[in-house]
Amino acid sequence: MNSIDENNLKLGIIGFPLSHTLSPQIHEYWLKLHRISGTYEILEVDDAGLDRLFCDKVHLYRGLNVTIPHKVRVFDYMDEVSDSARVIGAINCITVENKKLVGYNTDADGFMNGLASFNRDLDFSNMNVLVIGAGGASRAVIYSFLMKSTGQVTVTNRSSDRLASLEKVFNDKIRYMDWQKLNDSVSQFNLIINCTSQGMKGKNDFTLDFSSMQQGLSVIDLVYNPLETKLLIDAKSRGCQILNGVPMLLNQAALSWKLWLNIRPDISDDIIQFVEDKI
Repeated sequence: MNSIDENNLKLGIIGFPLSHTLSPQIHEYWLKLHRISGTYEILEVDDAGLDRLFCDKVHLYRGLNVTIPHKVRVFDYMDEVSDSARVIGAINCITVENKKLVGYNTDADGFMNGLASFNRDLDFSNMNVLVIGAGGASRAVIYSFLMKSTGQVTVTNRSSDRLASLEKVFNDKIRYMDWQKLNDSVSQFNLIINCTSQGMKGKNDFTLDFSSMQQGLSVIDLVYNPLETKLLIDAKSRGCQILNGVPMLLNQAALSWKLWLNIRPDISDDIIQFVEDKI
């Protein structure tokens, strides 16, 4: 544990811009709940500001979250990096201990913990999963399924170049599907996850043709604003089980606390309602 005085505990989030982030509200809720006197600060910095932060101020903090566009660039400042962060290619959590910086990625386990709360009886060996998107979120989701020895994981993306970049990371451990075949292939899968930002407030809607879907299909959208995207609304109308991005958001945040403070906050109905009310 750090030698930082608990009465001067400082946590924060690094990114640019940060007007959209719910992280301060979530972490301040837990600080109050656990009666910890401390702050969770918004560190909105561009590339030049990132250099200054890591040169001058980073050791004032117990821990930091990292979001876009700095999840890759912060690798340059780390003393150590976790295996999951290295494979996923993104850091979203940093611990600061005795001037040593360690980078982690809590998105993969955060996603899987959220999925477990959604359905605790999943048979991963018989799952046929479709991951839509090829960014950092999709890498985390793919990694989480591979760690569970999932039956089959397929990924698709509008940009074939970004799909090719995934192939360099995961090789033949997953299947790669042409974007044009997406709607014709829905029937193959029993779990579909949208890892793109399409459907987010202010962006174009995204949905699928569910007419050929198999019975028992579950659909997850990592977008959480709005709480129900067009994809989830359409899936629910077909009788699918649906899940938005709030459980992953909260679980990856809770895992940050475990790394920083050795405390694992409960993902209670109260905190879920608190976040949903903020959206």
